[in-house]
Amino acid sequence: MKYRVHLTEQRHGRQDPDGSSYLTEYVQGDDFVEWELIDNICAETFVTAFNMVKGVDESRANELSPASWIAWNRYVAGENPGKDWQDNINLLNQEVLYAQKQNHCNFTVEEHIINPEVMDLNDILGICNAIHFEFESRLLDHQKQLEEASAPDSDNDFKACLERLNKLVHLVEKGPNINSINNNFFVIRYNSDHVSANYPKLTDEMYNCFQQNVENGDLFSDFFTVGKDLGHAYHTKDDLLVTNKECKQQSVISGSVHFGFNPYHFGNKDECLQNQIPEYANYQNWCKTIKADEYGYNYWEPKYRLGRAPIGSLINETYDSLLNKFNNTPYISKVELID
Repeated sequence: MKYRVHLTEQRHGRQDPDGSSYLTEYVQGDDFVEWELIDNICAETFVTAFNMVKGVDESRANELSPASWIAWNRYVAGENPGKDWQDNINLLNQEVLYAQKQNHCNFTVEEHIINPEVMDLNDILGICNAIHFEFESRLLDHQKQLEEASAPDSDNDFKACLERLNKLVHLVEKGPNINSINNNFFVIRYNSDHVSANYPKLTDEMYNCFQQNVENGDLFSDFFTVGKDLGHAYHTKDDLLVTNKECKQQSVISGSVHFGFNPYHFGNKDECLQNQIPEYANYQNWCKTIKADEYGYNYWEPKYRLGRAPIGSLINETYDSLLNKFNNTPYISKVELID
């Protein structure tokens, strides 16, 4: 079975203030990209979740929630890594001030504004963690909507602002040199509010499929959870997230996927890249040092493996052919499973 993403030259649907693109009606593309689903339990469960969304009858749609929808994002970096990083810091500072002015978050200049001229990367990561923790706390008032991953209302500035903050925090956390090569990363959320509460729960067998190599062009099950998991807390050295018991692991297999590709990782089928080999031991040592288990995180269990679950292998593409497709037909118009 194959997973196909349709691409078009012209946009279909809308682009929301948070930068995400949304579709509720789907059309055949001018081009497409395909992945062969691999033989593991996560891919099998993905098919189940995908068909749950596809099976929602249009009669169940209403003004607040369509039968199904696609939300997708493309993240591109690497043309000018130092400038990109500084630009993202400036945008994050602007968004923090905007959220403060709109009373979306209780930000302060002293605790939540980054000054890279006098701060090192650890200081900057600390501020990113503080920003993340504050807007996560604010999201609690909207927890029911978030758990169902409901399609955001286009004029809901609160959620759009927090989504922008979330995106910018993640970009700044990557540091000034991480994007020295051309990175492309896509997230596609195919969802229906009418079935999302019933998505299949992850089991230990599924967690054992998780791997770190997620930017080789292949298809991975997406997080489908708001917040950071324990691995992300480790990468950003967010001790506070652990001690406040705010880590959120991926808990379901949904209709959501992501894939990334760059010239360095493209086509590499190793579960762990050479530069990732020390990562797991460092992660375990960090968890041990901060006593993560005392806060309810048994970090040695499958649930806390680093990475995501691979579910599809890219078919008949080179790095250049894939990049050309997304540059020439940059808009997603439909996703489907085909035999």
